[in-house]
Amino acid sequence: MTHADFVPRYLKGKGVEIGAFKTPIPGIKPIYIDKFEEFAGEPCHADYFGESVSLPLTDASLDYVVASHVLEHSANPVKALVEWHRVLKPGGIAYIVVPDKRHTWDRARSITPIDHMLEDYKGETSDCDATHVDDFVYGIDWQEIFPDVKENEIDSQRKAHSENFKKEVSEGKEINIHFHVFDPSNFRQLLESVSEIEYIPISWHLLEYVERFPEDCPHGILAILKKNEKGRWGNIVSSTFSKMFSSKYPLMSDAKAFPREAS
Repeated sequence: MTHADFVPRYLKGKGVEIGAFKTPIPGIKPIYIDKFEEFAGEPCHADYFGESVSLPLTDASLDYVVASHVLEHSANPVKALVEWHRVLKPGGIAYIVVPDKRHTWDRARSITPIDHMLEDYKGETSDCDATHVDDFVYGIDWQEIFPDVKENEIDSQRKAHSENFKKEVSEGKEINIHFHVFDPSNFRQLLESVSEIEYIPISWHLLEYVERFPEDCPHGILAILKKNEKGRWGNIVSSTFSKMFSSKYPLMSDAKAFPREAS
C-alpha cells in the first residue's frame, strides 16, 4: 500500500505537514512547518518555523496533521502527540508514519518502553537531552548511514559524534537524533494508551494501522487516527474566536515565515 491508497480518503481540507524535508507527502497542499532551515546541508521544504511540540497554529483549526518520520526525532513524543491533537478539529485526522526499527539502521537498538515516554512527558523533557545519545551513536548501523567510512575509523567517528552531541546539550542546545525507537507493538500501544490516560489531553481512535509502509520503501509504520467529538464545544468556541481575531488564521499571529529566495 502507498500514500495514494489513503491520502484522497483521509487528508481533505486544511492541514499541516511537519518536517517534510525533501519528501512531502504527495497529493496534499498543507501548511509546511519545520524547525530547521536546512538539514544535512540541504534546504527543508517549509513555509513556517515550528516544532513538533510547539506549532504556530491555533486550537482546533485543522482538518489533518501529517508527520512522516518525525516522532522518533522528538525527545518528548507524547508532548508532540498532544500538540498535534490540539490543532485538530473534532473529527480531524492525524496521519503519522514512524520507522520500524526492524527495517532500519536502528535495528540493533531496543524499542523504547511506553513508561519511559510517559516519564518524558511528565518531566517535560526537551530535545536538549543527552539520555539517548550513546544508545543512538553506538547502537545504529554506522556503515548503513555512512557507507564510505572505513571499518577502522568507525569507533573514532562514533566517539566524536557522542562527544559533540553531549557538548551541544551541555551548552543548552537541542540535538537531532532518533531519541526513541519503535516497532509495531510499542508504536500502537503508545497511540492507544495516550487516549486512555487521564492526565494526557488526547481523545482519538485508530482508523488504520499498516506495517511495511509504503510498499516502495517499506521500512515504516503508518497510523491514521481520528480525533473524537468529546469536548467539541470548547474546541469549536476556541476555533471561532481564533477566526474572529486572527487575520492569519489558522496561523498564530506571531508565526514566523521561512525565508524565500527571490524567484
